[in-house]
Amino acid sequence: MTNKGSIIDVLGERALLLPRRLGEALAANDRLKVCFTLLQAAERHAEHPEEAVPDFVTERHAAGMDGQLEFAIADSRREASGELLVPGADAIRTQILKDVEAMQAPLQLATLKRAAPLAARAQALAEQLPPFAHDRIPRDAVAAITRAVREGGTDSLHLLVMDLHRALNELQGSLAEEDLDGARVWQLTDADRPLVRAFMSGLNKTAPLKFDHPGLGTTATRAAGKLIIQNDIGTTDAHVLVLHVEELTATLTYTDVHAQRLAFLQSLLKPCGLEWARPLTRSGDGLAGDGDYYLSVGRFAAQDAAALTAYLQFLGSRLVFLIDWNRARKRLREFLPKDAVVRLLKWAADRDLGHRGFLQLGGERLLYEALEFAQRTPLHYGERLYEALGTEAAFDYLQFVLREASTGLRAQRAERFIRDEIKAELARRFRTADSSLLTLALTHAERVFDLAVAVHEDLLRHAEPEAGELLRASAQRALRWEQEGDAIVTRIRSLARRTSKPQVYADLLHAADEAADGLEEASFLLTHLTSVTPPESLVKPLQGLAALLVAGAQESVKMFEAASHVTREGAREDLQDFFAAVDRIVAIERESDVAERAVTSTLLGGDYEPRALHLIARLSQVLEQAADGLALCAFKLRDHLLNDVMTA
Repeated sequence: MTNKGSIIDVLGERALLLPRRLGEALAANDRLKVCFTLLQAAERHAEHPEEAVPDFVTERHAAGMDGQLEFAIADSRREASGELLVPGADAIRTQILKDVEAMQAPLQLATLKRAAPLAARAQALAEQLPPFAHDRIPRDAVAAITRAVREGGTDSLHLLVMDLHRALNELQGSLAEEDLDGARVWQLTDADRPLVRAFMSGLNKTAPLKFDHPGLGTTATRAAGKLIIQNDIGTTDAHVLVLHVEELTATLTYTDVHAQRLAFLQSLLKPCGLEWARPLTRSGDGLAGDGDYYLSVGRFAAQDAAALTAYLQFLGSRLVFLIDWNRARKRLREFLPKDAVVRLLKWAADRDLGHRGFLQLGGERLLYEALEFAQRTPLHYGERLYEALGTEAAFDYLQFVLREASTGLRAQRAERFIRDEIKAELARRFRTADSSLLTLALTHAERVFDLAVAVHEDLLRHAEPEAGELLRASAQRALRWEQEGDAIVTRIRSLARRTSKPQVYADLLHAADEAADGLEEASFLLTHLTSVTPPESLVKPLQGLAALLVAGAQESVKMFEAASHVTREGAREDLQDFFAAVDRIVAIERESDVAERAVTSTLLGGDYEPRALHLIARLSQVLEQAADGLALCAFKLRDHLLNDVMTA
């Protein structure tokens, strides 16, 4: 029992009639929404007959208006007089006045103080409402009826309905006869109770995840032959869920000012297989104030009573994840791309973690504090976490944050300790940045090796019959590989800013990228071999130089692989492997110098066609520069390991 005792003191025996009248009033409110929408849709069609005509079948069904009010939107038109001709308009007018009376009935029965002023407004508006003679609506009448903005003291039927609905909601809350697992209910049948209990068992299972946020108040009653469950979800007027259960069919009506959150709810309920009507935009319903809101209706047809019970339980358990959803989405957008944010929130909801714990601990401030703790360089608001860690690594860390915030708060752990764990985890992830950078550098080295192998093979096959097509395809592939290498270098430079030696990685990757650029240019130059056709005596020395590049690039891969395992306390073998690779790269660079000079001597010692001379000279130059880049990269990485890693 809630406030039943006090309300009976006021109402006496008349309270026996009030629950039925209240149910009828709420049903009348649903019908009035449909009526106003139909009028607006008819007027819009008259102004824009080229647009498709919505059928509103789902909305009319949910409001119990099936087979009633033959209202022909498709036949509406604006006449020369300015009147709006809509077949069925007069019946709509009658329905509106009838339902406004129905909404007043329980307020008058309860003798609430506000009932008299509302009744006076209703009478004045009814007298001002022009007749819809022969289904013709005077110009501007629809706008006057459906106006939802309070300005200049102008009243409207829509504003009246909004105020009546608020009064009915307050009356409904005070009238609840019983608390059923946290829901305020009245006039339920024995068959309704297990269904309400199922809904509330799901809701109560996850409701603690809202922490101190208000919301999830639930009421339930039976009206018009249906079980009606209403949940207020959060605090905003437009955020309401109404569920009509009739036999094995549950029809969910959901309103929200955020289309993205509506889509999120639909994604949460996707396993249930609901049939959703197309979401509609509504204006000025009172739920969303003076702005627009979205309304969607989803229908669940259960195979049996057990399936219906399971659906109600699951539906109730999902509602907490809608509270503050848009706020969490906006806060997390500072740290993840937009699509990844929604994916993260879905992940948290599916695992019954939610996002409210994250917001409870400060939201984005919590993450900025963790970043400031973990980083050696100062951060500023707006700096993106995923730009430093990478999208998936940032996603993984934020999964940790949402999980620790939710489970930690529910376990009543001290907020200070939860914050410290979140900070320490990010610091740990950044401490592994060096090894992550070397892993990325290894990927870059593998791309350089691919380029070197391709150049060598192209030189060996340049005289084949299909060499022209082969060389062009190889050059295109080399360009893609070189661009992939550039992306890796950019990524490493971004990550390196979070280390103690950012310039080290910038310098050594610059050298490595010089090798990639040289090999890609060599691949491009090779496409001209078939048109210039230099003698084999000039190509053969280049083949030897390219073979040295393959060997050097292979040693570079070995070097980065070994370097990624080198630590001050690590195995001696890793350091030995690293130095062996560095020595071999340096030796190969010297051999490349000799090979490049041999090519130069050959060119200067003969009388060659100018184009062939230029092509071979340029090829030997870029290949030798690539070898220089590999050697310089090896020197810089050796210095870093000796000076920064082994002595750290």
